[in-house]
Formats: sequence, structure tokens, C-alpha cells
Amino acid sequence: MTNTPGTLGPDPDDLEAEVRRRLHAAVADVLPASDALDRLRVAVPARRRQRRVATLGAAGLAAALLIGTPVLRTVVDGGDGSKSNVGGVRSSSSAVNATEPLPGPSEGMSAGIPGGAGQSHPATRGGTPTSGSGASIAPTSGQSAGVGQTVPPATSAPPSGSTPPAKPTPACATTDLSGEDARLGPIGADGLAYGVLQVRSNAAKDCQVTGPGVVSVVSPPGNPIVQVTVLQHKAGDDAAALPVLPETSGTVVVLRPGQEYEFQFAWKPQAPGADGTCAADSPKAPVPALGYALIANDFNVAKVTLTPTCGGTVYRTDIYRTGAYPRVG
Repeated sequence: MTNTPGTLGPDPDDLEAEVRRRLHAAVADVLPASDALDRLRVAVPARRRQRRVATLGAAGLAAALLIGTPVLRTVVDGGDGSKSNVGGVRSSSSAVNATEPLPGPSEGMSAGIPGGAGQSHPATRGGTPTSGSGASIAPTSGQSAGVGQTVPPATSAPPSGSTPPAKPTPACATTDLSGEDARLGPIGADGLAYGVLQVRSNAAKDCQVTGPGVVSVVSPPGNPIVQVTVLQHKAGDDAAALPVLPETSGTVVVLRPGQEYEFQFAWKPQAPGADGTCAADSPKAPVPALGYALIANDFNVAKVTLTPTCGGTVYRTDIYRTGAYPRVG
């Protein structure tokens, strides 16, 4: 370093060179550790992640404050006794379920941004992205995932190899059915006549008949009304020849096109007098018909003509698939 006489100090260029020389000399013996490069490769990305998490936390807090601002300003105006509802505020669902923004591209990787290169990493609160996932997690059902919650898939498919549940068989309509066989035997020594009424399915597809249906006895138009009681057959009644069906039998009968079902009955009429009338100076006893319908007040699916009577009783069985029980008579 030179100091020219008549100047205020050393030459600036010489001073800079001297300072540089002394600094080089001071650190000449300083050498990096053997693992310094490896530690830098780990420490630098970690520091970047910490800064990113801090930025995301600040953004989430700002969003929560913005969402809660209208609530905090709400005050119940009650004059001198006005009270703020701030103390009773409950977290809104939108704030709890709000999604966090994904981090921007860094370290040669994308964070789920369309068009980004490399792997995708979901954003996490208070943690670091999981490396090696190879996929980004995003809500697909229109709902956001809250903290610690898992986003359900948009659709749930049945397990592989499972059979989907079969569709229920539709009920048969009146127009799907027609009377196939309707007969009534002669009145026996016990005063009863046994008969059967068979119904056939004309539907194009399978259908089912639920319940025993409705049996009614009606006089022809223009004839006197007769009092006839219809009873469900059970063991011990007057119609001893009829089969006794289990209580659950015939409640539901599934029919394929062309299949039949039936029920049997016993007819116990109140016979008219020798002159064919029910009382003196009265018209002759009418000849009623037994009709079968699926439900009350519906059209008859089938019917069978009975014998002249002034009243009587019908004992009937439940419905069953044709051939399940032997016919009487």
C-alpha cells in the first residue's frame, strides 16, 4: 500500500487490493467438511418447505377472518341491553371445509397444477408433501375436504365379482289375468257343492299376485239380493273336504307368462222352497255368481255360476300354484 505525499490518505485502489489479500489469507486454511454438500441438498429444500407452510398458514388465517367478518359485525339491537353474538358464533361449514390452495411449482415438481411436470403432491396443513405419491387428491363430489377428513369418491362401485340386486317382480294387473277353469260340482249329501276357480297369466313378463284376493257373490241384475257370507277355510269348519293350506301359503305367487294359479271353495246354499221361491208371494230364488277380483271394488278376473239360493255361505282356500294341492270332486 502506498501513500502519496500531499494526499489525504492511501490510494483507494491499493486499499481495496490490500483488504482482499488479507481476507484471502484469513480463510486460506478453512476447508469444507466432507459431507457439506449432502447437508446442503437436504437443508435447502427443507427451508423452502418451511417458508411455504408459513405462507399457507397465513393465507388460511386470512380466509377464515374474511369469512367470519360478517358474523363478527352482527349485533342484536336491544337498546341499553344490546348484546353481541360474537361469543356464541359457531364455525361456519364453509370455513371448516374450505380447501387450501395448492403450492406453486418448486424444486422441479408440480403441486397438482394442470400442465405441470413431474409428480403431484397434495397440500397439507402443518406438514410437508408426501414424496413419491404420483397423484394429486382433489374433491370430486362437489364438497371440500376438511382438516383430517378424507374426500369420498364420487361414485361407489359394487365390489368386483358381486351380483347386483335383482329388480322386484311387478304386481299383476287385472288386465294381465283371465279365468282359465271355473267349475262347481253337484250338491252332496252334506249340503255342500265343491268347486275350483283357476286364473291364467296373459302378461308378457313375469308378475306376482299378492294376497288371497276378494271373493264375492252377487245376484244377476234385476234379481233380489241374497245374503251370502264368504269365509276363509280352516280346519274344523263345515267344508271338511277342502285342503287346509299353511297360513303363509299362497300369499305371494309369482307367475310366468302362461302359468296358472287357483283356489278351491265349497258352496253351502240356503235352498228355496218346493215352489222355487224364498217366501210366499215372492219371485223365484235368484242364481248368483261367485266372482274373484284382485282387490275390492275391482273388475272380476273370473267368476263361476252357483245354484239357485235364498242365501248361503262360501268357504274358500287361499290361492296356490295350480297342481300344488289335489282338487276336490
